[in-house]
Amino acid sequence: MNARFRLRVSDRARALADSLSPRQLLLQVCVPALVHLDPEKLDGYGGIFLHGTTQAERDVLLARLRPLCPVPPFVVADIESGPGDLPPELGLDFGTLMSHGVANDPALTATLGDITGRLSAARGFNWSLAPCVDLAVEPDSPMVGTRSAGRDPEHVARTAWAFASGLQRHGVLATAKHFPGDGFGTLDQHLTTVVNPLPMDAWRAGPGLAFQRMIDAGIRAIMPGHISLPAYDEPDPVLGLHPPATLSRRLMTDLLKGEMGFEGLIVSDAVNMTGFCGFMNYYDACARFLECGGDVVLFAKIDERFHAEMQRCLREGKLTEATLRDRAARIIAMKESMGLLDAPAAASAPVDLSALDLPALAAALAAKSVGVLRDRAGLLPVRIARDTRVLHLVVYNGYERHKPLLDQFTALLRERSEHVTEWVDPGCDRLFHAARDREFDLIVCSIGGAIEYGANVLRLHGPVARNMMYGWMRLGVPTVFVAHHHPYCCYEYDAAIDCALASFGGGRPALRRLVAGLVGEAPLARLSP
Repeated sequence: MNARFRLRVSDRARALADSLSPRQLLLQVCVPALVHLDPEKLDGYGGIFLHGTTQAERDVLLARLRPLCPVPPFVVADIESGPGDLPPELGLDFGTLMSHGVANDPALTATLGDITGRLSAARGFNWSLAPCVDLAVEPDSPMVGTRSAGRDPEHVARTAWAFASGLQRHGVLATAKHFPGDGFGTLDQHLTTVVNPLPMDAWRAGPGLAFQRMIDAGIRAIMPGHISLPAYDEPDPVLGLHPPATLSRRLMTDLLKGEMGFEGLIVSDAVNMTGFCGFMNYYDACARFLECGGDVVLFAKIDERFHAEMQRCLREGKLTEATLRDRAARIIAMKESMGLLDAPAAASAPVDLSALDLPALAAALAAKSVGVLRDRAGLLPVRIARDTRVLHLVVYNGYERHKPLLDQFTALLRERSEHVTEWVDPGCDRLFHAARDREFDLIVCSIGGAIEYGANVLRLHGPVARNMMYGWMRLGVPTVFVAHHHPYCCYEYDAAIDCALASFGGGRPALRRLVAGLVGEAPLARLSP
């Protein structure tokens, strides 16, 4: 049976914290990202964020870093929804957490979570900044989208815990984020402080319930977001605005620790986000996060100026050495509970991927999550023969980023027909003439985009959206829209889109299922985005 995690600070952990100098204490409470560091000037950090690195790069870097650290470091990544979040040498994509939510198969999610935990640990990671337990209430939220399992707090927590428990079972710290809950508006924490607008009764029945379920199940870390909760908090006396949770004693200490009973580590969201350091001075904000109850400063920009500014905060009483020692002792105690203090430093361990049958698991998830958002006119399934003239139209934000996936989709369509043409952002005028003059027998339009930090809105936007003008989809050529990432395009283009499919960010297994379903060779789930 799962139970709340209770972090106990042992005499050993306290003694280790007491042995550290103020500079070492400060480093212990920081987890910088490699991309923000000079790799030739590493220091004894409490952890390091290495998402996106190859195994060889990690092995070399950690071999250099570990001797500098008085306490073994956390090795951190955003492993949000499955093995596909691990380095590309796996060679296989999986769906997002929303894929798991749509599949609604906790046993399958738990299996993938367990494998992810095993692979993560074997590759040297011991902390994942995941899963996301925000509720996907606002379709245009630039931070949530497919990172969430859905809207219902019980369902979201059940899905997220099925994944998180597998991580923790293999010694990888899991993190529920972003407290007190994003997904209720269209603002982006990277750019501004987001407001959770709910009254407390609705909050306790919604995002608060999801976080409480994660706490009760045994989550070991929680990430507060740069999100305010005016219904519970008080305005900042200087700005007159409600502070984000990362700068709020009321939210981190009184609510999260006090009322909800969370005793694990509190890790900030990235402190380079304007929702945090746009609210107040960057260095003062880092100090305030710790004083308000936080433990780990994520993505601190550590250089000599950082140390000097934090010394200023100590002199001015904005941060106390007692707080630093307490937070360092808690961090060391967590590492002790994970066995990091006694485990010998080791390079990555080999894993027999063939024994895990990852392709079959990816296909199983795709079969339960890829589906039909809308088919008003009963267009599906469509006929694609060798001589069918198919236009694969790409109307996508961040096309270059997603080109490999979209190219795969074109290739799969070309396995069906010898006459598949791909157009990327051709413009509505060209589309109007092509549809009016029957240049194609079928149009398959990949539409939308994925979460892109600092973009401030999830929906299709910018000049590429002009492709949706001129009504070309109403000129008689059968048209199927495909949302490869967020499934909300049919809300935005309610009248214009009669037929839409969704794959929720899945990779090649999801694309294969999509094409098979499109032509009627495999059933597709009926979805409610």
